[in-house]
Amino acid sequence: MTDDQHDHDEEPEETAEPDGEQEPEAQKNDEQEPAQPRRLTIGELAEEFQQATGRPAPGIATPGIFAATEAFRRAFDSPFQRMLRELPAVQLFPNAGLAARLQGLFPMQENTIGAAVRASMQSQSVLSNLDLRHLMPGGILSRNEALRLAGSTLWERLQELDPENWRGERLRRLDMLTVMEEGIPLVWTPPADVIHDLLDAPDAPARRKVLEQQAAAVLEHCRTVLTDVHRHDLTAEVGFLNDCLDSINSGKHAAAQVLASSVLDTVLRAMVRADTSLQNSQGGFNFKVLAAQLPKATPDTLVGQFRAYCINTSIHKAYEPYFGPPVPEEYNRHATAHAAGPTQITLANALAAVMLAVGLLRELEETQRPLSPAG
Repeated sequence: MTDDQHDHDEEPEETAEPDGEQEPEAQKNDEQEPAQPRRLTIGELAEEFQQATGRPAPGIATPGIFAATEAFRRAFDSPFQRMLRELPAVQLFPNAGLAARLQGLFPMQENTIGAAVRASMQSQSVLSNLDLRHLMPGGILSRNEALRLAGSTLWERLQELDPENWRGERLRRLDMLTVMEEGIPLVWTPPADVIHDLLDAPDAPARRKVLEQQAAAVLEHCRTVLTDVHRHDLTAEVGFLNDCLDSINSGKHAAAQVLASSVLDTVLRAMVRADTSLQNSQGGFNFKVLAAQLPKATPDTLVGQFRAYCINTSIHKAYEPYFGPPVPEEYNRHATAHAAGPTQITLANALAAVMLAVGLLRELEETQRPLSPAG
């Protein structure tokens, strides 16, 4: 959940033009361009990538932009392109259009490059203070400068939107939604190799089995993630979750599941106390009111909101109503408190409870969203 999640419908601020000399006509053309291009969703980005490359997207949260920038690199930095840029005639007459006419003699996969440019252009709304109009060939930047930005700044900024356990990984993001909807959190923890194993498992029972088989790796990763949480108002919760990890290590997963569930509920209530928009009409906690302000991730979720909404998805699953038999097999906070037994209290569910609480604390460290602890 991000700081501004409760007002996520607001449009991003318009990016200021960079300093630099421009011709009046160029300035006029810039002013005529739309200030707020349409923002892409996770599903649309997958389609954009497939149109640009003819191949299914290997990952979605970073819209295949890595592959798109590779298309730039192949087109702009081929031996022939480097030779053209180094021609004395081209360097002496940069505005004469000579390079463009020479390049027109050779195929450059214009459709692929155009789609890659459009994908970059349409993604600018999720990248604060990055004006992608100047990555266009023939714009203010030289081709080398545009390529360098497209291959570094853009990719780095998109990577920053992901939690650390997703960065640099080719993860099937839409399949990840299925895993999270089954009650296994994936944001900030577990490690990427465990996520890959979960995605490769055929169904929910098999995924819970994978989680139990990878318990040691999950516990170690959760402990590492907790070392990145430095907020003073979460010190006690970090300590309790480390106790949960110790309990699972010593074979007492039931105690860990119950304590992690309590930590999760405690932190959510601290969020509500600090934000009146999350409170009910009496100024208190009601999960239905809170849930209305915590949108779940879907294929239509914007890239810049995907990480936060994935945490919301796991919270919604954990707080699904439980009113009696049958007892849910996946982790459920209400069933943990009111249906303690071998169906709900399992090693897999204890790990899921701890992972969700750890991921929420790490997200709050990242966003610095205000909290109002009970005391």
